Amino acid sequence: MKRWILVLSLAVLAGCASEPADAPAPKETPGEESTEETPAEDTPGDAPTSEADDSLTFGASESVVKQLDVPWSMVRTDEGWLISERGGTIAVIDADGNLDRQPVVLEEDVLEIGEGGLLGLALTTDFTTSRQVYAYHTYGTPGDVRNRVVELTWDGERFEETAVVLDDIPGAQFHNGGRLLLDGDALWVTTGDALVPDLAQDETSIAGKVLRVSLSGTGEPTDWIYSSGHRNPQGLTKVGDTLYASEHGASGHDEVNILERGNNYGWPLIEADKEQDGLETPWFEVGETSWAPSGIAADDRYVYMATLRGNRLVAIDRETKEVTPLVEDKGRIRDVWLGDGELYFITNNTDGRGNPSNEDDQLYRLTLE
Repeated sequence: MKRWILVLSLAVLAGCASEPADAPAPKETPGEESTEETPAEDTPGDAPTSEADDSLTFGASESVVKQLDVPWSMVRTDEGWLISERGGTIAVIDADGNLDRQPVVLEEDVLEIGEGGLLGLALTTDFTTSRQVYAYHTYGTPGDVRNRVVELTWDGERFEETAVVLDDIPGAQFHNGGRLLLDGDALWVTTGDALVPDLAQDETSIAGKVLRVSLSGTGEPTDWIYSSGHRNPQGLTKVGDTLYASEHGASGHDEVNILERGNNYGWPLIEADKEQDGLETPWFEVGETSWAPSGIAADDRYVYMATLRGNRLVAIDRETKEVTPLVEDKGRIRDVWLGDGELYFITNNTDGRGNPSNEDDQLYRLTLE
Protein backbone atom coordinates (compact mmCIF):
# COMPACT_ATOMS: atom_id res chain seq x y z
CA MET A 1 0.00 0.00 0.00
CA LYS A 2 2.84 2.41 0.81
CA ARG A 3 4.22 1.90 -2.70
CA TRP A 4 0.87 2.92 -4.20
CA ILE A 5 0.68 6.00 -1.97
CA LEU A 6 4.17 7.11 -3.10
CA VAL A 7 3.39 6.59 -6.79
CA LEU A 8 0.08 8.43 -6.61
CA SER A 9 1.58 11.30 -4.59
CA LEU A 10 4.28 11.81 -7.22
CA ALA A 11 1.66 11.76 -9.95
CA VAL A 12 -0.33 14.52 -8.27
CA LEU A 13 2.77 16.63 -7.75
CA ALA A 14 3.54 16.26 -11.44
CA GLY A 15 0.10 17.55 -12.33
CA CYS A 16 -1.29 14.17 -13.31
CA ALA A 17 -4.40 12.81 -11.62
CA SER A 18 -4.99 9.38 -13.10
CA GLU A 19 -7.67 7.10 -11.75
CA PRO A 20 -6.93 3.42 -11.12
CA ALA A 21 -6.75 1.54 -14.41
CA ASP A 22 -9.90 -0.45 -13.74
CA ALA A 23 -11.96 2.47 -12.45
CA PRO A 24 -14.72 3.89 -14.69
CA ALA A 25 -13.62 6.97 -16.58
CA PRO A 26 -15.25 10.11 -15.20
CA LYS A 27 -17.56 12.03 -17.49
CA GLU A 28 -16.13 15.35 -16.37
CA THR A 29 -12.91 16.84 -15.06
CA PRO A 30 -12.55 16.53 -11.27
CA GLY A 31 -12.46 19.89 -9.51
CA GLU A 32 -10.57 19.92 -6.21
CA GLU A 33 -7.87 17.56 -7.40
CA SER A 34 -6.63 19.99 -10.06
CA THR A 35 -3.07 21.10 -9.29
CA GLU A 36 -3.79 24.50 -10.79
CA GLU A 37 -3.89 27.16 -8.09
CA THR A 38 -5.99 30.30 -8.40
CA PRO A 39 -3.58 33.28 -8.41
CA ALA A 40 -3.93 35.51 -5.38
CA GLU A 41 -4.58 38.51 -7.59
CA ASP A 42 -7.40 36.65 -9.37
CA THR A 43 -9.53 35.57 -6.44
CA PRO A 44 -12.74 33.87 -7.59
CA GLY A 45 -15.43 36.49 -7.74
CA ASP A 46 -18.28 35.37 -9.96
CA ALA A 47 -20.69 35.24 -7.02
CA PRO A 48 -21.84 38.49 -5.39
CA THR A 49 -19.08 39.82 -3.14
CA SER A 50 -19.14 42.51 -0.49
CA GLU A 51 -15.69 43.74 0.42
CA ALA A 52 -16.89 45.54 3.55
CA ASP A 53 -20.05 44.42 5.30
CA ASP A 54 -20.62 46.89 8.14
CA SER A 55 -22.48 44.28 10.18
CA LEU A 56 -19.59 41.81 10.15
CA THR A 57 -16.25 42.85 11.60
CA PHE A 58 -13.38 40.59 12.53
CA GLY A 59 -9.81 40.67 13.76
CA ALA A 60 -6.62 39.17 12.37
CA SER A 61 -6.22 35.41 12.32
CA GLU A 62 -3.63 33.91 14.66
CA SER A 63 -1.98 30.50 14.56
CA VAL A 64 -2.91 28.08 17.35
CA VAL A 65 -1.10 24.92 16.21
CA LYS A 66 1.52 24.35 13.51
CA GLN A 67 2.80 21.40 11.48
CA LEU A 68 -0.39 19.43 11.06
CA ASP A 69 -0.09 16.64 8.48
CA VAL A 70 -2.74 16.96 5.73
CA PRO A 71 -5.59 17.73 8.17
CA TRP A 72 -9.19 17.20 7.07
CA SER A 73 -11.77 17.49 9.86
CA MET A 74 -11.78 19.24 13.24
CA VAL A 75 -13.92 18.72 16.36
CA ARG A 76 -13.81 20.64 19.63
CA THR A 77 -13.53 18.81 22.95
CA ASP A 78 -13.55 20.10 26.53
CA GLU A 79 -9.76 19.70 26.55
CA GLY A 80 -8.95 21.12 23.12
CA TRP A 81 -9.24 19.66 19.61
CA LEU A 82 -9.20 16.44 17.65
CA ILE A 83 -8.14 16.86 14.02
CA SER A 84 -8.12 14.00 11.53
CA GLU A 85 -5.07 13.69 9.29
CA ARG A 86 -5.61 12.01 5.96
CA GLY A 87 -2.77 9.52 6.35
CA GLY A 88 -4.57 7.82 9.25
CA THR A 89 -3.67 9.69 12.44
CA ILE A 90 -5.55 12.07 14.73
CA ALA A 91 -3.86 15.20 16.05
CA VAL A 92 -4.82 15.60 19.72
CA ILE A 93 -4.41 19.23 20.77
CA ASP A 94 -4.74 20.35 24.38
CA ALA A 95 -5.91 23.71 25.74
CA ASP A 96 -2.34 25.06 25.63
CA GLY A 97 -1.92 24.20 21.95
CA ASN A 98 0.33 21.18 22.48
CA LEU A 99 0.03 18.60 19.68
CA ASP A 100 0.19 14.84 20.22
CA ARG A 101 -0.22 12.86 16.98
CA GLN A 102 -1.87 9.52 17.82
CA PRO A 103 -2.51 6.34 15.78
CA VAL A 104 -5.92 5.07 14.71
CA VAL A 105 -6.26 1.27 14.94
CA LEU A 106 -8.82 -0.09 12.46
CA GLU A 107 -10.06 -3.45 11.20
CA GLU A 108 -9.57 -2.10 7.66
CA ASP A 109 -6.44 -0.01 7.10
CA VAL A 110 -6.79 3.58 5.94
CA LEU A 111 -6.15 3.85 2.19
CA GLU A 112 -4.62 7.27 1.47
CA ILE A 113 -5.28 7.64 -2.24
CA GLY A 114 -5.99 10.84 -4.14
CA GLU A 115 -8.49 12.66 -1.94
CA GLY A 116 -9.21 9.54 0.14
CA GLY A 117 -7.92 8.70 3.61
CA LEU A 118 -9.02 9.47 7.14
CA LEU A 119 -11.66 12.17 6.59
CA GLY A 120 -14.64 13.30 8.69
CA LEU A 121 -14.95 13.22 12.48
CA ALA A 122 -17.94 13.71 14.78
CA LEU A 123 -17.94 13.50 18.58
CA THR A 124 -20.49 11.33 20.34
CA THR A 125 -22.83 13.29 22.63
CA ASP A 126 -21.25 11.67 25.70
CA PHE A 127 -17.64 11.98 24.52
CA THR A 128 -16.46 13.40 27.86
CA THR A 129 -17.19 10.09 29.56
CA SER A 130 -17.32 7.55 26.70
CA ARG A 131 -14.28 8.93 24.77
CA GLN A 132 -15.97 7.80 21.57
CA VAL A 133 -15.87 9.54 18.21
CA TYR A 134 -17.23 8.68 14.77
CA ALA A 135 -14.84 8.66 11.80
CA TYR A 136 -15.16 8.32 8.02
CA HIS A 137 -12.27 6.71 6.16
CA THR A 138 -11.26 5.23 2.82
CA TYR A 139 -10.15 1.60 2.64
CA GLY A 140 -9.64 -1.27 0.16
CA THR A 141 -7.11 -1.32 -2.68
CA PRO A 142 -6.29 1.15 -5.47
CA GLY A 143 -8.41 -1.01 -7.79
CA ASP A 144 -11.33 -1.35 -5.38
CA VAL A 145 -11.73 1.78 -3.28
CA ARG A 146 -14.41 1.92 -0.58
CA ASN A 147 -15.33 4.12 2.39
CA ARG A 148 -16.74 3.31 5.81
CA VAL A 149 -17.97 5.02 8.97
CA VAL A 150 -16.80 3.59 12.30
CA GLU A 151 -16.96 4.30 16.00
CA LEU A 152 -13.58 4.86 17.66
CA THR A 153 -12.78 4.71 21.36
CA TRP A 154 -9.89 6.79 22.68
CA ASP A 155 -7.76 5.57 25.59
CA GLY A 156 -5.60 8.69 25.72
CA GLU A 157 -2.84 7.19 23.59
CA ARG A 158 -4.59 5.82 20.54
CA PHE A 159 -8.00 5.55 18.87
CA GLU A 160 -9.32 2.03 18.31
CA GLU A 161 -12.29 0.87 16.24
CA THR A 162 -15.05 -0.46 18.47
CA ALA A 163 -18.03 -0.60 16.08
CA VAL A 164 -18.92 -0.28 12.39
CA VAL A 165 -21.69 2.20 11.62
CA LEU A 166 -21.69 1.83 7.82
CA ASP A 167 -19.30 0.29 5.33
CA ASP A 168 -19.01 -0.56 1.64
CA ILE A 169 -19.64 3.06 0.58
CA PRO A 170 -18.48 3.37 -3.07
CA GLY A 171 -15.19 5.21 -3.36
CA ALA A 172 -12.52 6.22 -5.86
CA GLN A 173 -9.31 8.19 -6.12
CA PHE A 174 -11.53 11.29 -6.00
CA HIS A 175 -15.12 12.15 -4.99
CA ASN A 176 -15.37 10.35 -1.66
CA GLY A 177 -17.42 12.99 0.20
CA GLY A 178 -16.62 12.28 3.84
CA ARG A 179 -18.23 14.88 6.09
CA LEU A 180 -20.01 13.76 9.30
CA LEU A 181 -22.50 15.64 11.48
CA LEU A 182 -24.10 14.22 14.61
CA ASP A 183 -27.73 15.21 15.15
CA GLY A 184 -29.46 13.59 18.11
CA ASP A 185 -29.83 9.86 17.48
CA ALA A 186 -28.74 10.12 13.85
CA LEU A 187 -25.47 10.71 12.03
CA TRP A 188 -25.43 12.71 8.80
CA VAL A 189 -22.94 11.35 6.24
CA THR A 190 -22.00 12.88 2.87
CA THR A 191 -20.89 10.52 0.08
CA GLY A 192 -19.38 11.36 -3.30
CA ASP A 193 -20.28 9.89 -6.67
CA ALA A 194 -17.02 7.87 -6.72
CA LEU A 195 -16.23 9.19 -10.22
CA VAL A 196 -19.35 7.51 -11.61
CA PRO A 197 -21.80 10.41 -12.01
CA ASP A 198 -24.81 8.20 -12.72
CA LEU A 199 -24.57 6.71 -9.21
CA ALA A 200 -25.78 10.04 -7.82
CA GLN A 201 -29.16 9.34 -9.50
CA ASP A 202 -29.21 5.60 -8.70
CA GLU A 203 -31.67 4.96 -5.87
CA THR A 204 -30.08 1.56 -5.22
CA SER A 205 -26.66 3.13 -4.49
CA ILE A 206 -25.61 5.23 -1.51
CA ALA A 207 -23.00 7.07 -3.63
CA GLY A 208 -23.61 10.73 -4.41
CA LYS A 209 -26.00 11.09 -1.49
CA VAL A 210 -26.46 12.69 1.90
CA LEU A 211 -27.43 10.00 4.39
CA ARG A 212 -29.18 10.28 7.72
CA VAL A 213 -27.92 7.15 9.44
CA SER A 214 -29.90 5.80 12.36
CA LEU A 215 -27.51 5.03 15.22
CA SER A 216 -29.94 2.38 16.39
CA GLY A 217 -28.89 0.39 13.35
CA THR A 218 -32.46 -0.08 12.09
CA GLY A 219 -33.06 -0.18 8.36
CA GLU A 220 -30.88 -0.75 5.33
CA PRO A 221 -28.33 1.77 3.99
CA THR A 222 -30.63 2.83 1.13
CA ASP A 223 -33.33 3.57 3.73
CA TRP A 224 -31.01 6.26 5.11
CA ILE A 225 -30.82 8.26 1.86
CA TYR A 226 -31.98 11.76 2.76
CA SER A 227 -31.12 13.53 -0.51
CA SER A 228 -29.62 12.52 -3.84
CA GLY A 229 -27.99 14.03 -6.92
CA HIS A 230 -24.74 15.07 -5.22
CA ARG A 231 -21.30 15.09 -6.88
CA ASN A 232 -18.81 15.55 -4.04
CA PRO A 233 -20.33 17.15 -0.92
CA GLN A 234 -17.66 18.02 1.65
CA GLY A 235 -19.39 20.46 3.98
CA LEU A 236 -22.42 20.03 6.22
CA THR A 237 -23.91 22.20 8.95
CA LYS A 238 -27.30 22.68 10.58
CA VAL A 239 -28.88 25.86 12.00
CA GLY A 240 -32.23 25.22 13.66
CA ASP A 241 -34.10 23.08 11.15
CA THR A 242 -32.05 24.27 8.16
CA LEU A 243 -29.40 21.92 6.82
CA TYR A 244 -26.73 23.33 4.49
CA ALA A 245 -24.30 21.29 2.37
CA SER A 246 -21.40 22.52 0.22
CA GLU A 247 -20.51 20.65 -2.95
CA HIS A 248 -17.88 20.69 -5.70
CA GLY A 249 -19.07 21.41 -9.23
CA ALA A 250 -17.64 19.78 -12.34
CA SER A 251 -15.98 22.93 -13.70
CA GLY A 252 -16.77 25.90 -11.51
CA HIS A 253 -20.39 26.20 -10.33
CA ASP A 254 -19.63 24.84 -6.86
CA GLU A 255 -22.78 24.85 -4.75
CA VAL A 256 -24.26 25.37 -1.34
CA ASN A 257 -27.62 23.62 -1.04
CA ILE A 258 -30.36 23.72 1.57
CA LEU A 259 -31.22 20.06 1.99
CA GLU A 260 -34.70 18.69 2.43
CA ARG A 261 -35.75 15.06 2.71
CA GLY A 262 -36.35 13.35 -0.61
CA ASN A 263 -35.01 16.18 -2.76
CA ASN A 264 -32.79 15.54 -5.77
CA TYR A 265 -30.05 18.15 -6.26
CA GLY A 266 -29.49 17.39 -9.90
CA TRP A 267 -26.02 15.96 -10.48
CA PRO A 268 -25.20 15.02 -13.22
CA LEU A 269 -28.43 16.16 -14.95
CA ILE A 270 -28.27 19.87 -14.09
CA GLU A 271 -25.82 22.32 -12.53
CA ALA A 272 -25.80 26.02 -11.62
CA ASP A 273 -29.04 27.80 -12.51
CA LYS A 274 -30.32 25.16 -14.90
CA GLU A 275 -33.78 23.85 -14.16
CA GLN A 276 -35.56 20.55 -14.67
CA ASP A 277 -38.75 19.18 -13.20
CA GLY A 278 -38.11 17.23 -10.01
CA LEU A 279 -34.59 18.62 -9.54
CA GLU A 280 -33.39 21.38 -7.21
CA THR A 281 -31.26 24.36 -8.20
CA PRO A 282 -28.66 25.42 -5.59
CA TRP A 283 -29.30 28.01 -2.90
CA PHE A 284 -25.89 29.50 -3.79
CA GLU A 285 -23.36 28.81 -6.54
CA VAL A 286 -19.96 30.35 -7.15
CA GLY A 287 -20.06 30.93 -10.91
CA GLU A 288 -17.57 29.91 -13.58
CA THR A 289 -14.41 29.84 -11.42
CA SER A 290 -14.15 26.99 -8.93
CA TRP A 291 -13.68 27.69 -5.23
CA ALA A 292 -13.63 23.97 -4.27
CA PRO A 293 -15.65 24.41 -1.05
CA SER A 294 -15.08 22.09 1.88
CA GLY A 295 -16.11 22.49 5.53
CA ILE A 296 -18.88 24.93 6.48
CA ALA A 297 -20.40 26.35 9.65
CA ALA A 298 -23.33 28.69 10.18
CA ASP A 299 -25.07 31.00 12.62
CA ASP A 300 -28.27 33.05 12.45
CA ARG A 301 -26.81 35.45 9.88
CA TYR A 302 -24.03 33.77 7.90
CA VAL A 303 -22.80 30.55 6.34
CA TYR A 304 -19.02 30.39 6.82
CA MET A 305 -17.28 28.35 4.12
CA ALA A 306 -13.72 27.06 3.73
CA THR A 307 -12.44 26.95 0.15
CA LEU A 308 -9.49 25.07 -1.34
CA ARG A 309 -8.88 26.42 -4.82
CA GLY A 310 -10.45 29.68 -3.68
CA ASN A 311 -7.83 29.99 -0.92
CA ARG A 312 -10.35 31.85 1.22
CA LEU A 313 -12.57 31.62 4.23
CA VAL A 314 -15.76 33.49 3.38
CA ALA A 315 -19.03 34.48 5.04
CA ILE A 316 -22.19 34.20 2.91
CA ASP A 317 -25.12 36.30 4.10
CA ARG A 318 -28.08 33.95 4.54
CA GLU A 319 -30.53 36.60 3.33
CA THR A 320 -28.72 38.54 0.60
CA LYS A 321 -26.15 35.87 -0.37
CA GLU A 322 -23.49 38.56 -0.44
CA VAL A 323 -19.99 37.21 0.19
CA THR A 324 -17.55 38.73 2.67
CA PRO A 325 -13.96 37.40 2.49
CA LEU A 326 -12.59 36.82 6.00
CA VAL A 327 -9.23 35.18 5.25
CA GLU A 328 -7.34 35.29 1.94
CA ASP A 329 -3.66 34.82 2.80
CA LYS A 330 -3.33 31.34 4.31
CA GLY A 331 -3.63 29.17 1.19
CA ARG A 332 -6.01 26.22 0.93
CA ILE A 333 -8.58 26.02 3.72
CA ARG A 334 -10.20 22.67 4.51
CA ASP A 335 -12.51 23.04 7.51
CA VAL A 336 -14.04 25.67 9.79
CA TRP A 337 -15.55 25.59 13.29
CA LEU A 338 -17.69 28.29 14.92
CA GLY A 339 -18.31 29.04 18.58
CA ASP A 340 -18.48 31.88 21.12
CA GLY A 341 -17.65 34.68 18.70
CA GLU A 342 -14.65 32.88 17.24
CA LEU A 343 -13.97 31.00 14.03
CA TYR A 344 -11.31 28.31 13.93
CA PHE A 345 -10.07 26.91 10.63
CA ILE A 346 -7.44 24.51 9.31
CA THR A 347 -5.33 24.93 6.22
CA ASN A 348 -4.64 22.14 3.73
CA ASN A 349 -1.44 23.21 2.01
CA THR A 350 0.43 19.91 2.60
CA ASP A 351 -1.95 17.77 0.53
CA GLY A 352 0.20 17.95 -2.62
CA ARG A 353 -1.81 20.73 -4.23
CA GLY A 354 -0.78 23.77 -2.20
CA ASN A 355 2.42 25.70 -1.51
CA PRO A 356 3.19 24.86 2.13
CA SER A 357 5.51 26.79 4.38
CA ASN A 358 7.71 24.94 6.87
CA GLU A 359 5.02 25.67 9.52
CA ASP A 360 2.08 24.24 7.57
CA ASP A 361 -0.47 22.94 7.97
CA GLN A 362 -1.96 25.04 10.77
CA LEU A 363 -4.98 25.55 13.00
CA TYR A 364 -5.95 29.23 13.17
CA ARG A 365 -8.28 31.33 15.29
CA LEU A 366 -10.23 34.33 13.95
CA THR A 367 -12.18 36.58 16.34
CA LEU A 368 -15.53 37.96 15.20
CA GLU A 369 -16.10 41.40 16.69
